Amino acid sequence: MKNAPVRHAVEFGAFALFQGLVRALPHTASRALGGALGALAGRLDRRRRRIADTNLAAAFPELSAGERLRITRACFRHFGASFCDALSSLRFDGPELLARLELVGWENFERAAEMGRGKGTIVLGSHFGNWEVVPAAIALTVGPMSSVGRRADNPHFDRVIQRLRTRYGNRSLDKRGAVREMFRLLEKGGRLGLLVDQRVRAEEGVDVPFFDRPASTSPIVARLSQRTGAPVVLVFGEELPGGRYRVEALPPIAAPQADAESDEVALTRSYLAVLEERARQRPELWLWLHDRWKRPRP
Repeated sequence: MKNAPVRHAVEFGAFALFQGLVRALPHTASRALGGALGALAGRLDRRRRRIADTNLAAAFPELSAGERLRITRACFRHFGASFCDALSSLRFDGPELLARLELVGWENFERAAEMGRGKGTIVLGSHFGNWEVVPAAIALTVGPMSSVGRRADNPHFDRVIQRLRTRYGNRSLDKRGAVREMFRLLEKGGRLGLLVDQRVRAEEGVDVPFFDRPASTSPIVARLSQRTGAPVVLVFGEELPGGRYRVEALPPIAAPQADAESDEVALTRSYLAVLEERARQRPELWLWLHDRWKRPRP
């Protein structure tokens, strides 16, 4: 757009003022501010409320309208708090963030390295809890990793996002044209971070059951694991009281045999099934506000 640079500058100017406020507050206060703003957004954003209610009604048909509304409001508060948490956490150096981490199942990274026999490890995250703390925790304890993500349209915002995602030696890969780099990275024994629950276009994905509804999902994780021999470790992060974090690594999922006929759909479904179980246990921590089941355009 012709006026995009001006609009981007104005948007970022307002954001920079807000970011300054967040970072001026104690970390726990910034989380509280984010939760309050998330609650306000939940009252104002009818469209997102409607999407969340539709998603929850399909996933949990036994819930009443009042129970769905309670989860929706908690979801808004959670993601508002997580947004401000991410901005506030930029103040932490490595030792300070490390002191705030409660790590669970971290031995699974060593198990994955042994299982992979020199190949890399696929670190599989999701839009559950606090996913931005996961790469930072891994970089500080296991070693740097490379995460794949979409670049922000606003270049000023993108610089902030890249700063967050490249802390402590991590790398950020633009998802556009990153497939070859992903294969090379794993072949060299690196750690690659991907999200399992993103909606993709019809030509890029396969329909996989997620909460008993077909969800267009990229099979790239299954494909990378099968072709490189890299095991998959699912990792979940969430905020704890007092400005702390709990990050849990699950047991590694071995790569299928290279000479076996592997069903990418079945493998992809197995990854999503783990996320679904978590989201059923703590529904307020998953992103119901996103139209995950919207049918992609062909």
